[in-house]
Amino acid sequence: MTIDIHAHTVPEAFIKAVAAEVPAACPTIESGDGGWYFSYPGGRRSGPFPAGMFDIDARLADMDRDGVDVHALSVPPPQFQYRLEAGAAAAHARLYNDALVDIARAHPDRFVVLGTLPMQDVASAVAELERLISIPEIVGLELATNVAGTNLGDDSFSDLWAAVAAAGLAVVLHPSEVAGHDRMHDYYLHNFVGNPTDSTLAAGSLIFSGVLERNAALRIALLHGGGFLPYQIGRFDHGWQVRPEAAARIGRPPSHYLDRFWFDTLTHDRGSLQFLLARVGADRLALGSDYPFDMADPDPVGSVRAAVADPAALDKILRQTPEALLTRVTEVSHA
Repeated sequence: MTIDIHAHTVPEAFIKAVAAEVPAACPTIESGDGGWYFSYPGGRRSGPFPAGMFDIDARLADMDRDGVDVHALSVPPPQFQYRLEAGAAAAHARLYNDALVDIARAHPDRFVVLGTLPMQDVASAVAELERLISIPEIVGLELATNVAGTNLGDDSFSDLWAAVAAAGLAVVLHPSEVAGHDRMHDYYLHNFVGNPTDSTLAAGSLIFSGVLERNAALRIALLHGGGFLPYQIGRFDHGWQVRPEAAARIGRPPSHYLDRFWFDTLTHDRGSLQFLLARVGADRLALGSDYPFDMADPDPVGSVRAAVADPAALDKILRQTPEALLTRVTEVSHA
């Protein structure tokens, strides 16, 4: 069984529901050159993507084509909606989560759910988290790498991280509103460079702020191969040794926390994937496609098979590691 931890959807049922309750967050589906698009009230246009973004039958056909058995359904970046006012944000998250859960219940052998939270209001986020805990189809959370420009290690999120850790749910971080986007308008650099940059920034913020130190059960997955973290962790360690501000909240080098992170396989390069496997091990590497965007791997399972020769490691990456990541935990010990 292959499990993809990086697969987005905006269900048709959600679009209908949010149009009535939170119209400011409702996209309009449009067809165009190369596929389908979403147009948002604020002027943003997202796409192209195949019909599987919103049509479940089309998605299932694409999954069968790609050799993927299970999608962990998650929100695409335009739908984090962290700039809505608190009441609208809470309603948006509830509607989204309910729509995803309905899909998973209709196809229990093909889908599980990464829930979304209204992160701009911590009290609302904790309330939604508490609601989700009782829903078995919720196997984790997907949050953005920042909240409308605020880093995830900010003290304002302390209560939320404690609640997530207590719930035993893994958190998949997806880039959104990336740092430096004002210099990345050309050539789609906000995606090519901005996405891995913001993942690295989020990881650094969680490490150096002490969030991971204070919450031993917290498990974080980084997409797009983990950004630059696996490659630059030595730089983090050196900085911790020579810069007092880097050591102010953590008593151990940043590399000590590397095993608190999981990584998806979306590197678009065989050598990079092999390096990532050597760096973090198959126990921390999980299949991720970025379906259904054009920046997705068009053959995610095939790419992993081409890069990983060891059958045991291959089984971990495609099945065991994503399954473990998406299983709730109650007790975790880190030496």
